[in-house]
Amino acid sequence: MPDYVPARGFKEMENLIKLYENQRSPIYIYFYGEKDKAGRSWCPDCVAAEDTIMSAFRTHAPAECMILVVDVGNREFWMGKDNVFRKPPYSVEGIPTLIRWKGVERLDGDQLLKMSLLELFFEETDPKKSAFVAQ
Repeated sequence: MPDYVPARGFKEMENLIKLYENQRSPIYIYFYGEKDKAGRSWCPDCVAAEDTIMSAFRTHAPAECMILVVDVGNREFWMGKDNVFRKPPYSVEGIPTLIRWKGVERLDGDQLLKMSLLELFFEETDPKKSAFVAQ
């Protein structure tokens, strides 16, 4: 079963990556909009994709992986021109987004509504299944 590690904001995400990057592989980073007290994100695309993404994590993500679940903040912060999530090496242009840390693989927006794409994403990024993933 994958480990789910929540991160609230950029600094916490960076600290967790530094802590785990030499201990766990692969590391996936799932970016989503901040949730309210009822557990609902301000981002309608995040709300629409959440069940599919969570199901894919449970059924297709490699058992030994770590999934860093990153709250990118409220809508005002997300839309700000100085949003650090939008800069390299993350370059997140929209949410929800799922990336493989230290890889080029990425799914975002409507792609995260398609279980077939999520299944392929995890298959291609699993070091035990893919000959294309550098270890």
